Formats: sequence, structure tokens, C-alpha cells
Amino acid sequence: MSTETQCQLVPAYGSSSDSDNNMDSNMDNNMDVNSSPSYEDLVRNPNLFWDTLTKFLTLSHRSLKVPIVGGNRLDLHRLFIEVTTRGGLEKVIKERKCKQVIGNFNFKKQITNAAFVLKKYYRKILFEFEHVHYFKEPMSLFWARDEAMNRLVTKSENDDEGTQELGRGCAVNGVIDGKFHKGYFVTVKVGSEELKGVLYKTAETSSETRRYKKKAKLSLGDSQRPKSHRSGYNFFFSEQYRKLKPEYAGQEKLLTKDIGHMWTNLSDSDKKVYQDMGYEDVKRYKRDMSQYKSSMDSPEVEETDAPEDDAAADDAAADDDAAETSSEESQ
Repeated sequence: MSTETQCQLVPAYGSSSDSDNNMDSNMDNNMDVNSSPSYEDLVRNPNLFWDTLTKFLTLSHRSLKVPIVGGNRLDLHRLFIEVTTRGGLEKVIKERKCKQVIGNFNFKKQITNAAFVLKKYYRKILFEFEHVHYFKEPMSLFWARDEAMNRLVTKSENDDEGTQELGRGCAVNGVIDGKFHKGYFVTVKVGSEELKGVLYKTAETSSETRRYKKKAKLSLGDSQRPKSHRSGYNFFFSEQYRKLKPEYAGQEKLLTKDIGHMWTNLSDSDKKVYQDMGYEDVKRYKRDMSQYKSSMDSPEVEETDAPEDDAAADDAAADDDAAETSSEESQ
């Protein structure tokens, strides 16, 4: 039973087909179709609807108890109007308009299975009433409509198993068929259907995109130019990133932030190990850059040699300070 509904209705149907037929005959004898209120009057006058429905159920030895749905008493008068203005319960189910019908009610709780509400409550309380007062058919012929409804409900339930409605954030099973720069080609199984599509990477992978573009840009430049120097924090970050990456799957931003905190909390002696590595890399960069410029044999390049070398050492120290400052601010 759905957790969204509380049943307060206890229908008392006959226990055999013979007793059902006798009951239908008795109801036909006790009801004068010509003197019954018109469908239009039932729609316009809620009090007339409730009185007529109560008498109708009494003839079949049933009492009227309004069910609670979504935290509210179900307005049977409005439900009767919503369904019959769409051609009756059979047509609503065939055309899959159950959600449309229930969507017109302002329930306190969200109803996720509108078809369940209609099949359970409308059919038990109002389906026979619809047969007599909307279609103007005698109860002695209701058995045919009821059998048709049984077949329709069974068919719709089987169809629902093969057509699963997906909501935002729901989980599905699938396989990756291929990969491209911005995402993946996937096959997903939804119910009995197999769907093929494209799964794009989320915003969290934007850093990977930027690195890819940077590498692509550098590859178009001078391949002989020495790699830029790295600061002490760069060495520390690379080392910790390799170690911790498996523990932070899909959490690149958090990993970067935590490494920054680790650098801030590092003792001066431990931090000096990486800073020395940064200074050594500055020296390496100077040597490589000097050889590169010599090979270029360009006077204009040589003129800028000293300022660039001094800037490299300053940049290495500045990178370490900036990393520490950034980490402190994030805290």
C-alpha cells in the first residue's frame, strides 16, 4: 500500500457473481433513471452530488467514507468532474491522463503515483456511479464495463513496467560505449527500453578542460623552450595529489583545498624541504634557459636574460607565499 494514502473506505462487494447480479437487478429496480438527477445537475450542485452518491452506495449496502490522500480528504465531487470531463475512467487510463487529473488537486503531500489513486479510490467509489449517472447505463450491464476495466488495468500495469518515468537525480544502470573530450557515449536501460545517448562531464571537471587547452596551446609553441620552474608548493602539491587522488574521486575542488590546508599546517622544517626543491628548480630553469638562448643566438634575447632570471627566483618565493595566503583565507 502506498505511504501517501490512508484508506478509510471499506467496500462490501458480494461474494459471488450470482449475488452481484441480484444486487444489480435490485439497484435497477430501485433506481428510476428518468427521475435521477442529470449529470449536469450533479456537476453544478455539490450537495446534490453527495446526497445522490450516498443513496447510490446505500442501495449496494455500502457506506460512504471519504479516503485521505496526500494529507487531505479526497474531494470526490471534484474527482468525479475531473475524470468524467475527460471521458470517464477508462479513457483517462488509456490516454495516460491520471497525473493530469491528480495534478489539479492541491494535496499537502506530493502524489507520485496518480494512477494508483484513481485505480484504487475512483474505481471503488465512483466507477459504478459513473456508469449510471454519466453513461446513463443500467447496473445490470456494469459487469461488461468492469471486465473491460480489469483488462485495461492489467495492460497498463504491464506497460508501466516497461516504461519507467524518470525524475531528476534518479539512478539508472548503463555502460560506457566510448569516450570523447567532453564526455561519454553511453547505453542506459530504463525498464525494458535500451536508450543510447551522450553523458557530458560536469562542471567539476572544468579544471581538466583548462589543463587540456593549456597543453594544446603549449604544444603549438616552441617545443625546445625549457619548462618553466616550479615553486616549493608546486612540488608539495604534486606529491600529495598523486597520493590522495584515489580518495577524492570526483571531488577535485575539495582535494585542492585540503592540500592547501596541509601546506599551511606544515612545519617550517618540512616546508623548507620543498622550498629548497623549488630553488633548485629555479637554478635548473636558469641553466636551461641560458642554453636555449645561446642556441637561438639572438642579441635581443640575451638582453632580457638577467631580468628574467631574477624574476624566476622571485616568482618561486611568491608562489609559496600565495599558496599559504590562499589556504588561510579558505579556512
